[in-house]
Amino acid sequence: MNKLVDTAFATDNTSESGNIITDSAFDSNCDHLERLRQLTSGYGIRVMIYSHDTFGLGHLQRCLKIANSLVSNFPKLSILLVTGSPVVDRFQLPPGVDYVKLPAVRKVGPEKYEARTLGTTYRRILNIRTNILLQTVQDYNPHLLLVDHSPLGMKNEMQPSLDWLNKSGSKCVKLLGLRDIIDSSENVCDLWNKEGIYEVLDELYDNIMIYGSPDVYKTSEEYKFSNRLTAKTFYCNYIVRDQSKNITPKNSDNKPLVTVTIGGGDGAGEIIIGNYLKMLRKYKDKVTFDSVILTGSFLEEHLIKRFRKEASGLPVSIKSFVKNADSYFKKSELVVSTAGYNTVTELLGCAKRALLIPRVMHRKEQLIRATSLYNLELVEMLHPNEVTAESLRDKIFSQLQNNDKPLQIARHNNKIKLNGTINLSRFCGELFLKLTGDSQLLQEGNR
Repeated sequence: MNKLVDTAFATDNTSESGNIITDSAFDSNCDHLERLRQLTSGYGIRVMIYSHDTFGLGHLQRCLKIANSLVSNFPKLSILLVTGSPVVDRFQLPPGVDYVKLPAVRKVGPEKYEARTLGTTYRRILNIRTNILLQTVQDYNPHLLLVDHSPLGMKNEMQPSLDWLNKSGSKCVKLLGLRDIIDSSENVCDLWNKEGIYEVLDELYDNIMIYGSPDVYKTSEEYKFSNRLTAKTFYCNYIVRDQSKNITPKNSDNKPLVTVTIGGGDGAGEIIIGNYLKMLRKYKDKVTFDSVILTGSFLEEHLIKRFRKEASGLPVSIKSFVKNADSYFKKSELVVSTAGYNTVTELLGCAKRALLIPRVMHRKEQLIRATSLYNLELVEMLHPNEVTAESLRDKIFSQLQNNDKPLQIARHNNKIKLNGTINLSRFCGELFLKLTGDSQLLQEGNR
């Protein structure tokens, strides 16, 4: 195991849940992060972030938030994002960050994929992606590799790259970043036992970074981490972008605003948007609020056209792509949303209240997340099987008539842990500090 992972920041060590990163070491020395920033500047440290991006926008947006935080804190870093997202070119990258685009695929079932745009076989696409990844790792030779969500990538496409890093003698530090909830405990444990993922986590990764809080979901316990694996697991808290730069859109007639979003747009269009428009039409005379619907980039074109037609004459606007939904969430009195990781973290970071309608397609991730937050009395929830014009009316009207703003109160009371990006940057900063102290490693890596 790489010796560089003996990090020296404060944690609350818990034998069952893993290490919870705390701020105490940094609170006691306010110059600590600045010292790391100065020491890592100019050393040419290379970071590679891999994101398979086979469904929605959540993985890409999470990785972009992390990349932005890293270069903001350590301006001399070079970060290469390797992604399969077909819309990565729509996002502005900060100085020091570039990307390699993998051919796009889409998830069509549990562990089943197909080419998203190219008219070729899935097997050929997988071979191309695997070869690009291996060549990129060999040529870029990163000091730090951060793999998002999938330990071996889509259908094991990262396996050759990870094997090469181990066999080549590279001292690259390998981190796996896991969102708080992947699927039900039973499904994840069965799959990981079947595919040998626990051995992969033990043998190929230096640390596991969980993008969540055990207060909401005890990831390492639910997924049966061994004591050895738990010892190198860290809870970062939720990955949220800097809220201070948000621009809040104006609401023309100052009516309350309800924002409806289905995340990236893969799935849930009919259930949420279709029924929401039916609700607006059926109860038009009783609707005293404006609405904006964010369809996401991947909603089928025929549905967008149909929904625009159905929205005619109703107090609602439809937007197919926005780079940052946070500004709409801040303005809204209520957000009606699916329960994907990225969308929920944005809600936790800036919304007043939310009605979560989890998308239940290939896994139970969103249902578990929505239920956990509902049980903590942070959100309202509606099961997708129960969504109708009538049930939406009841939930939405009830919340708008209630003055409670649970998410806003939770943020004020620090009930929601939203400092994931800075915690991860601090963790990486300690690794960078050790790299800058190993001149031989840097000389070898820069050849």
